[in-house]
Amino acid sequence: SSFRVMRRAPFPFWEVATRLPLASRTALISPGVPSAGICSSIQSFATYSAQAPSVALLAAGLGTFHALQSSRTSSTSSSGCANVSGSNRFIPRTMTTKGEDFESVGGKRQCLEANKTAPNKVCCLTSCGLDIFPEAARVEVAVSLGETKLTGKRAVDWRDGESLSFHRECYDKLLNSASSLDSPERHLLRQASATAEKFDSEEELEAKAVRAAEILRCASRAICFTGAGLSTSAGLGDYRGKRGKWTLEAQGQNAPYTTVYEELRPTYAHEAVAKLVEMERLDYVISQNADGLHHLSGLPYSKLSDVHGSAFTEYCPKCGERYVRSTYAPEDRAEDYFAGRLPGPIPAHIKKCRGCGSNHWTGRNCDKCGGPLHDTVISFGDGLESCVLRPAFECAAKADACLSLGSTMSIGPSNQVVQIQRGPLIVCVRQETEMDSFCDHTGGVRAYGDCDVFMRKVMRALLGPEACDEWEASIPAKQKVYDSKRPTIGKQRGDIFVKKI
Repeated sequence: SSFRVMRRAPFPFWEVATRLPLASRTALISPGVPSAGICSSIQSFATYSAQAPSVALLAAGLGTFHALQSSRTSSTSSSGCANVSGSNRFIPRTMTTKGEDFESVGGKRQCLEANKTAPNKVCCLTSCGLDIFPEAARVEVAVSLGETKLTGKRAVDWRDGESLSFHRECYDKLLNSASSLDSPERHLLRQASATAEKFDSEEELEAKAVRAAEILRCASRAICFTGAGLSTSAGLGDYRGKRGKWTLEAQGQNAPYTTVYEELRPTYAHEAVAKLVEMERLDYVISQNADGLHHLSGLPYSKLSDVHGSAFTEYCPKCGERYVRSTYAPEDRAEDYFAGRLPGPIPAHIKKCRGCGSNHWTGRNCDKCGGPLHDTVISFGDGLESCVLRPAFECAAKADACLSLGSTMSIGPSNQVVQIQRGPLIVCVRQETEMDSFCDHTGGVRAYGDCDVFMRKVMRALLGPEACDEWEASIPAKQKVYDSKRPTIGKQRGDIFVKKI
């Protein structure tokens, strides 16, 4: 039995797509959950289809499922995955009147204050062109000019493939004036809005971190949900945003990357999550990352569900035995054999998966029963392991708060844990998400920025300056432990998360 990995449909409900028999479906969510809250059984299901998806939507507070049909038309990227519906949608903002002085939290626009530190960016709105100081709220985008021809006066200093920065107020002004732009600039603006990454001002982020710390302090069974944005500072690429893999592919650019996974080390945010679990401020961690960094940081699997697998874990389908390795587990050569880059014959253990089109067999055998071992990395079309997903949903059903880091929470079914939990939702990710309104509804915190920066402020507010300094001083010593668990020279592999079919 398994769950299909799927893109989230554009509905403000809870969706779960399953392939389970009825007896297994009824056991997905703990029966101890009150009927007025989340349902204790799944009464109907639908299998996801990229062409005309049948999506099972869990209505909030009703405890029943409603099968809905979506007529959404999906386009397919070069990775073989359906593009997110509405990703290029232009959303107008509240109009700023001409000549109005922009303001941000804490007074007039921060970039004009004389006592700020040296600037590191310049606003790309041609009517502004002023410095953007690190403490100021900003928006960053990127575009591919391609065959676009720009003539005459331009509203934006467009640059091909580069990161373009705006004061947040200037970016809002640009969006609101879109109708006055000529066709080429409107096209570029739509492209830019799909890549937008937002950053709160220093003052805003500080206030949000204090509020987040208070929520975690008062919660008794908080959970944490993490995505690709948590690991970007460790050296992994992400998928959305101005230089994300899916963003580049949508712009017609080739976006290959190779990572030595054994060289990756936990980030500050990983360390903070591990510390919060140790302090019992977090009860459980659900991660969509397959980099193994949560486990490396010290989280035991009794407190962690790698719902999309781990590049360092393999298991025996025959007896269920699991193995956590110090080296990268998937078979590197399979993609090259399938693409004809390696001469045959193809090794007997390499077989194309009917779900995702890639190989999952590692070529090793189980020490217990001798059966062939299977990697745990999940791609679109693969089934999620119920032994990993079930505890995630069970803990979420009992949770009274959720901390979501580095995820747009758009990949199901595991993203549903952020709504199944019954308390405030704390979100830190640079992109806008479909869960933002839910975050506001629960009285949570919506922070825009880097996870490391946000969590540094949260930990300082939660622990206090002196205790936080003491804990931070202990982190460098853990690097020796990490080095002993990961060899310095490892295998290289491209994108293990979205395998091309």
